[in-house]
Amino acid sequence: MCGFVGILSPHSPPLPAWLEKMSWAISHRGPDDAGVYVDRQAGFGMAHRRLSILDISHRGRQPMASHSGRYVIAYNGEIYNHLEIRQELEKVQADLKFDGTSDTETLLVAIDYWGLEKTIERLNGMFAFALWDAKEKRLCLARDRMGEKPLYVGWIGTSIVFASELKPLLKAYSLRVEPQAISLMVGLGYIPEPWSIIGKIYKLPSAHFLWLSPEDSFAPKDITSFRSSAHCYWSLSEIVTLGVRRHSGNIQDVIEQLDQLLRCSVRQRMLSDVPLGACLSGGIDSSTVVALMQAYSSQPVRTFTIGFDEEGYDESAYARNVARHIGSDHTEVILKPRDALSLIPELPSIYDEPFADVSQVPTLLVSQMLRKHVKVALSGDGADELFFGYDRYRIASRLWRFYGWQPRWMRRWIAKQSNFLFNENYRFWRLVQRLSAPDFDAFYLAFASISPNPHLLLPGAPPLWKMLPSLPFDQISQEARMMYRDQIQYLPDDILVKVDRASMAVGLEMRAPFLDHHIVEWAWSLPIGYKQQNGQGKWILRQVLKKYLPENLFDRPKQGFAVPIDEWLRGPLIEWANHLLSPQSVALCPGLDCAAVKRIWHSHQERKINAGYLLWNLLMLLAWFEEWHL
Repeated sequence: MCGFVGILSPHSPPLPAWLEKMSWAISHRGPDDAGVYVDRQAGFGMAHRRLSILDISHRGRQPMASHSGRYVIAYNGEIYNHLEIRQELEKVQADLKFDGTSDTETLLVAIDYWGLEKTIERLNGMFAFALWDAKEKRLCLARDRMGEKPLYVGWIGTSIVFASELKPLLKAYSLRVEPQAISLMVGLGYIPEPWSIIGKIYKLPSAHFLWLSPEDSFAPKDITSFRSSAHCYWSLSEIVTLGVRRHSGNIQDVIEQLDQLLRCSVRQRMLSDVPLGACLSGGIDSSTVVALMQAYSSQPVRTFTIGFDEEGYDESAYARNVARHIGSDHTEVILKPRDALSLIPELPSIYDEPFADVSQVPTLLVSQMLRKHVKVALSGDGADELFFGYDRYRIASRLWRFYGWQPRWMRRWIAKQSNFLFNENYRFWRLVQRLSAPDFDAFYLAFASISPNPHLLLPGAPPLWKMLPSLPFDQISQEARMMYRDQIQYLPDDILVKVDRASMAVGLEMRAPFLDHHIVEWAWSLPIGYKQQNGQGKWILRQVLKKYLPENLFDRPKQGFAVPIDEWLRGPLIEWANHLLSPQSVALCPGLDCAAVKRIWHSHQERKINAGYLLWNLLMLLAWFEEWHL
């Protein structure tokens, strides 16, 4: 797990000292080692920061050159099947000798032998990398299937720049904000790929790679052009379409198949040359991961959890009971408002573009706690999106059946009245904004958002469903449409961003067994009845967990990593929020309506509404502007 930064600039070749300085902005991603590579003749250079997990010796140092000398790589991630790939390579190359034991070397040898496309199709892992072809003088940028590891690429003048985070670019260049990204941030609380907060700098989409040469030094004219320039090597939409062919076999066979898939995924992700642990909330997802880890471990697994003082938000007792039954070595910390207050000033720098999932605070705190004891941790992320785990799936379907039949002109007319309703009732405002959605896909997007129509805070901004691409198929169920939308957007752009930035801020590698692409592909072959029964999600996963835990330890309503943000903004965080919501601070964000912001804030303080999540969106946006002075 690492970070890298680089530039392709044939008119002004980069200097090693400049690249090294750029890499210091992401030194938290790789505190163990550093390296620089420059091809001055081609105007190319990149710097790498290393967090040593596999082969912690100097033989794993990057940027690393291939045995042939043709390729040089800067790589961030873990290839979980790299030992199997090594064995395959050794069978077809009898005289092959590896210098070390790192997965980076395995990746380079594979690319040397099979080429990039055939290699990347074999990879099982989380990764982002920059590969320089010294023979052809061209650069390839690539990203893993589910979007676990970040990668930005942009055009500044006639230079192509790339980095694991925006930080190096924000510190080195004078950049301009992308207005549409602000609208998306206000509506969603995050900025979905391929947008970034900066114009002409994009996130490389998940499951894509992009070849670039010096002739590509002019920026794509728009977001569509950028999308079309990247090559998709694994298509979730095709997997969803194929999933219409329902899974065969009896239910016991299906339960056993999932159990074996999870066992394999967990076992692969336990490969580490450094101490390893797990996040444990006491819910179904993390409990399954920890139970399987303990099944493969001869020593008690290290588990960690965060609790809250506030009643209704604390899950630490559930995690404690699971840990006691499994026999893990358990550590827990209670998060108090003062702990959050001490972390909040760091958030704009840690996330380095506006990001507003309120659980980012406990995620950062649990990462700090984990890093004191281990360097690698497993989590349960991804199970909700795969196995119908969110309550909103059931609620959204029910609401659409209730009023989706009404003519759209009637629903749009009601939505237009929301400017008045917005002054009076925030909860009702959110409901009526969803009414203007033209179809179920747009309705679910609005339902899952914080502010469905950002124009009420950003006059002139379009509704979310006009800014985001529509789904690429028609003949699939509402349940599948919701899970697909979350897997291509909410999961990579919210959940995985939250986890990556929080963990890497403290030099911790987080691994998610549910995101193994074999599990993703298998899960899409299941009929919905295997995922939910009698209004209860994750049915098939519950059957697997029953093999390891008594049902009473996990059979309870889903809670999630919730934070009492409504009350915190009326109490310990009020002074901080007052400063950011002042007219002077609001003016830093282009287009933001100061009067609307003030109205929400006062209504929240007077307890007329509970708008904590919307306010958190605005506060994180304004804190980012204040931090980076853009």
